[in-house]
Amino acid sequence: MDFWQNLNFSSANEDGETECRALVGARRILCLTGSGTRPLDMLLADSDAVIALDVNPAQTALLALKVAAIDRFDYEDLLGFLGIADGAPRRAMYQDLRPRLDDTTRRYWDRHSRLIDRGVWHAGKWERLLWWNARVLGLFHGRSIARLMSAPTLADQDRIWRERFGSRGLRQIIGMIGRDWVWTWIMREPGGAFLPPPSEVVRRLSDDFARAAAQHLFRESDFATLIFQGRHVPGPALPLHLRRESYDLVRQRLPRLRLVQGGLTDLVALGIDRVDGFSLSDFGSYCGPEAYAACWQGIVAAAAPDARFCERIFMNDLALPLARIAEDSAASAALTQSDRAIVYRIRAGTIRPA
Repeated sequence: MDFWQNLNFSSANEDGETECRALVGARRILCLTGSGTRPLDMLLADSDAVIALDVNPAQTALLALKVAAIDRFDYEDLLGFLGIADGAPRRAMYQDLRPRLDDTTRRYWDRHSRLIDRGVWHAGKWERLLWWNARVLGLFHGRSIARLMSAPTLADQDRIWRERFGSRGLRQIIGMIGRDWVWTWIMREPGGAFLPPPSEVVRRLSDDFARAAAQHLFRESDFATLIFQGRHVPGPALPLHLRRESYDLVRQRLPRLRLVQGGLTDLVALGIDRVDGFSLSDFGSYCGPEAYAACWQGIVAAAAPDARFCERIFMNDLALPLARIAEDSAASAALTQSDRAIVYRIRAGTIRPA
C-alpha cells in the first residue's frame, strides 16, 4: 500500500513537553497529525484551538478513533483498548465507540478490525519495525538492556551505556532505524531518498544515544522504550496526554481539537489562517529542497504575525528557505538538549511579519 495511505505511525516517539515549551502562549496551534500523539499532547498547552493536519487519511482515522476512545473510556480502559495494557475486550469496546465515529472513520476501522483486536497503539509500520528491532537487540543484549532500562540514576545509566553498549555491532543494530534500505524497501518510506550515507547515520545515532545516556533516563523516554523494549506499557514513558495526571484535562479540552485532511501547502485553500503556533515534527524527512520550500511557503501564508514554530529534524538537514523564518538558536539548542526523543535536533523560532 502507498505510504500516503498506509497506517505508518501509531504510538509516540517524540517528547511533547518540547513542543509545549516552544509554543507556550500560542492561542491557535497547527500540528501535523502523525500518530495523533502530537495534537493530543498540544491540548495541554492551553491554547484556544489545536488543528491536526495530515495528508494521510489513515493517520486522521487513527486520531479520530483515539479522540472517541478518550472521550468515552476512563483511563485504565483506554490503555486497555489501545493495547498499552492487556486484557481488554477491544472488539466489544470498538462496537461501543462505533456510533461516535464519522462515516469515513467508521469505514476505515471496520475494514481494519484486526488492528483493533491487537491494539492500535502498536499497529503502525514503524512500531512493528521497532518491535522486531528490539527483539534482535534483546536476543543478544537482553541482560544489558534490562540493566539499562532499570538504572536507578543517570550516572548508573551512563556507566552501563559506556560499558555495555559501545560495540560496533550494537551501534549497527540501533542504526537500522535510519538506514536507507530499511526506509525504502521495508517501510516503503519516501524519506529514504533523503538520508545521509549509512556510516553517517550510524555515527549520528551513536552520538545521540551516548549523549542522551547522561541526560535522560531511557525508561522515561517513549522513543528509547520502543527502541529497546519494542512496546509501551503503563508507566513513565507514556506521552503527556496519556499520563494519569493529565487525562481529565485532555478529555475536557477535546472540543478544542479539529481534524483536517490536507498538507502544509494547502493551508490557505483549507481556510486555515491566523495560526500563531506551528508544531511541525520532522516533515523535512520527506522533502527535497523545492518541496521543503513549498511547505514553508504554505506555513508562512497561514501564520499570524510573529507566529512561533517548533520543527524536528532527524537526518535531512535542510536550510530554512525564506528570510521571514527566523530561528532562535539559543532556544533551539536548549530544547534539543532537553528533548527526550534523543534523535532529533529541534529548530524553534518565529515567522516575521511581511
